[in-house]
Formats: sequence, structure tokens, C-alpha cells
Amino acid sequence: MEARSNYWLRRKGLSRRTFLYGSGITAAGLLTSVACGGGDDDTTSGSGDVGAAGNKATATPLAVSTAQAKTGGTLNLMWATADAQLDPHSTTEHFAPDLYRAASHGLLKQESVTLNPAPDLATKWEKPDPLTLVFQLNPAAKWQNIAPVNGRPVTADDVVYSFKRISTPGPAAPRASSFSFVESFTATDKNTMTVKLKSPFVPILTPLSDKWSVIVAPEVVEKYGDLKRGESIVGFGPYIAQNADSSKGATLVRNPDYWGKKPYIDKVVYTTILDADARGAAFKSGQADISDVLPDLLADTFKANDVQIYEFDQVDVVLSLIGGPNDKAPLSDERVRRAINLVIDRTAMGQASFPGAKQKNAGLFSNPNWGVPEAEVAKLPGFGPKTTDAEIKEAKDLIAAAGVDGVEIIINTTKAYNAHHIDRAEALVPMLKRIGINLKLNVMEFAAMKDAETKKQLQFTAATYAAYGDPHTPLNNSFSSTGTRNYWSFADPAYDAMIAKEAQEEDSAKRHQQIVDIQKYMLKGTPVASDIWYQKSQIAVRKKVKNFVGTISAGSSTIGWYLADMWLDA
Repeated sequence: MEARSNYWLRRKGLSRRTFLYGSGITAAGLLTSVACGGGDDDTTSGSGDVGAAGNKATATPLAVSTAQAKTGGTLNLMWATADAQLDPHSTTEHFAPDLYRAASHGLLKQESVTLNPAPDLATKWEKPDPLTLVFQLNPAAKWQNIAPVNGRPVTADDVVYSFKRISTPGPAAPRASSFSFVESFTATDKNTMTVKLKSPFVPILTPLSDKWSVIVAPEVVEKYGDLKRGESIVGFGPYIAQNADSSKGATLVRNPDYWGKKPYIDKVVYTTILDADARGAAFKSGQADISDVLPDLLADTFKANDVQIYEFDQVDVVLSLIGGPNDKAPLSDERVRRAINLVIDRTAMGQASFPGAKQKNAGLFSNPNWGVPEAEVAKLPGFGPKTTDAEIKEAKDLIAAAGVDGVEIIINTTKAYNAHHIDRAEALVPMLKRIGINLKLNVMEFAAMKDAETKKQLQFTAATYAAYGDPHTPLNNSFSSTGTRNYWSFADPAYDAMIAKEAQEEDSAKRHQQIVDIQKYMLKGTPVASDIWYQKSQIAVRKKVKNFVGTISAGSSTIGWYLADMWLDA
């Protein structure tokens, strides 16, 4: 088993946080930086009035002068896991979309700090009526000069093809339910794409702008049969994928024919390092330029005069869940699920996952804007600062009544992203044992575990699920009866009705309250247990990396669509 590490392995729960290069300036009250050695926004970033992520923002992202920008150099990054494939539309992981966001574009992207949708291939958009969005595409965009696209123009047909590929339900479309409100995608002309909705859907721009919603060419899919291998990464972005294999890493090089603003950095090299301690050592030795921070190495990091530490709050929405299919024994018995929820010591689990972190138990979301208020969370059964004797007794009584005392439950887990998987699984073992549940760890390769999860071939799991810009996506995909990531076989008509209602509510205050109420409903019903915390996160960046705008994404700490904005001063 991999040695326990204090490394802060920030992955899905923090995957789209954004940063500003600067010297301790804050933006939107979200980001501060510590040098080493030395109002609500519900509008679009284009035109129209479609609701955005709704994250609080009191300032727009800082504009950074590029007057002193330098061209050249290699940016060295780390990757933490080995995904089984690289298709951005079918993976549930981060490596593929991060690469594609550098090698291609989406219809939209997400703004620094607020995560609100921003122009990308689409330069502007409008909403002529409640059920229609019209996007105007950049006519200058062209595919990379690589067969089979050979530098041809990017068209609205490519956009329609990509979104139909993402949104058509099936095993290869884990985010199809994100677009369940969409009636059609249509190419009005070669540079105009129209989205028709079945009914009003306030957060539609969020799934249209997330990093998995990249545009791909139909000829490339036809040539390779799928997009699962590195050679199939062909886009119209600032970087060309020279090679890619998530078990080894990837190399991106500047696209010499890029139609937009030319990137500064010549080459970006991702190296996959599965062991957390090895990643920490790689950063300390200078082999990597950006890293999540290690609490036990924080003092050493602060002494390094070539490193800057960024600290930030959570601005996206993420789920971290403990449970399994509700239609299989023993979890088919609600009393068993309630007992497990009661006996989880979330404070202890938080420290097992992130030793030394300053945390407060959250409910279903750790986003302070969308989440249940801390004071209310603390009153929920199982969410207090410590599991009480009364909660343990109640849990034992429930297990006895269910007749499952001494039952064995197999929990699928993995060494990848250990803070979000095996660390939590190990912490659960003694917690559940005290109520007569014997938890047996089934340690799997990461890709195999994800595959089993998708196919619902699991009895129990403790895992963190990908971050999103708006709460509708995780609430719908993970818990609605038609959700493509509903691994729990949870089906509740009342819940489905609540989700449909909040998605159509245009009054931001009313929608906010509806989403808080939905979380309370789920926390009370406990189809699965939640373990997540309100806490700040940190990232270490070498000072030679200028105009740093990145996110914590599975250990790489940068996301592809920001790479072209950075440069190196070395």
C-alpha cells in the first residue's frame, strides 16, 4: 500500500478554481497570494441575460500587462493518475479535457475567479426568447494543419456534431443528462449555432462551458473510431499534442499556425507521477513548476525564494459521497444507510484526508455560496464536531433492527488521489466496525475502479465527484432518476420535481433557496452519505511562471485553456 502522505491531493473537488498572477492582491474576495522570500453575478460573459454560475464576485479578474511577456521555454507540470482513455466526452476524469482545452476550444470557457461562462469559439450570444440561444462563432478559427482536418475552417456543423456526441445518452456519454433540457443543436449557417430548449433552463451556459465540452472534428472520430488515444487529440487550439498517455504524461508544443493570439511558452510537459510523496519531491527538487502544497513541507516551501503560495476559497460545486446502489443489500435497507451516516466522524475523516487542514464540516456542497450554512450543517445528524455516544447507540439499534450486525461490505477504492479515496476508506473501517459493519477494502487501479463505478459494479465506495460551475449539474446527474452519474440507483419523483423546478427559476434568490432546500432534503433522506468540508486550499507556483491562471486539477494545477496566457521568466 502506498505510504500515507500529508500531500494535499486536490482533484475533482477543486478542479476549476482560478488564480491571478500578482503580489497579494485579492479578486472577488476569493484569492490571496503569499510571497515566499520577499456581489452576485448572474449574467453572461457575452450578450443576453442567461444565468451564469452565480458565484459571488465583487471584482472582475485583474488585467495583467503582457508588455514584458517573453516567448519560449518549457513549463513542467505533474499529473497524478493514469486514466484508461483520453476521450474528453466519455471520460469522467481530468487529463483528457485539460489537454483538449489547450489543443482545441469549447463553444465557451469559464472566466477566471467567478467561473462564469465566457467567450471562446463563440464570440457572442443572445437569447431572443426563453427557449432559444444563438451563438456567433469566430470565423477566423481553423483546425490544426494535421490530417485529416488539414487546417480547414471550424464550422457550426463541428459544434453541433460535438454537442450531439456529448448529449446523446449512452455508456460513452457520462454527462448526457447535463443537456436533458435541450431540444436541439442546429447549425443556422457556417458561423452560427442555435440551441433550442424543451423548457426554460437557467444554468444552460454551465454545461456548455465546462472543460469536457470541447469541440472535436467528425473526421478525426471517423479516422480513429474514437478519441481514446493520444494521436487522436487534434484540435484548433494554441497547442498541438505531440504525444499523450495518461500513464506516462504528455507533451504539448506551440501551434505554428494558430489563428488566435500566439501562446508564449514553446512546450508544456506533463509527467505522470502516481505516488504523492514522489510528486512532492519532484516539486521541491525543481522538476516541476507548479504543485499543490504539502502541509508538512509548507515551512520549507515558504523558505524557498523562488516560490509563491496562492490561497483560495472554493468557488465551484463538488460532491464527495460514501455509499452504494440503494437497490442492493444491505444498502437497500434505509436503516443501514442511516446508521452509516450517523456513525461517520466527519471531523476525523477530514483530518485523515487532509492532515492539519483548517476545516469545518459542510453538508452536500463545500461551496460557501451554494452550500447549507455552517450553523445548520452542525445540527444535522452525524455532522457535529464529533460523533456522539447517542448517535453510535442509535446507529447500533438501526443495524440490529435491520438484522445485519456483523455484515461484511466491500468498498472499492484506489491509491490514486489518496486523500479522496483510500485515506477515507481506511478511516471508515473502524467507524463502521463499532456498529457491526466489517468494511473490506478492495484496492483497485484507478481506471478499473472508475469503470466499475460507471457500470454500478460496486457495493460501496467513498469518492469525490467532478467539480461543476453550477449546482444543477451534480444534483441532476448524480441523483435524478435519469442522471447519467446516478451510481446509487436513487429514484425519487419528489426529488426530480424539485430539480426541474430550480432549473427553471430565474429569480436568483428563490433559486438559491431552492438549491439549499434540495441539499437538506438529500441530507435528511441519506440515499448516500456526504463527507466534505469548508476549507481553504493552497497552491505553490515558481515565480518564473508569469501571469499564472490555473486550477487544481488532479495534480497538474493548471487547466489547458489558460496555458496560452502564461509565460516564463527564466
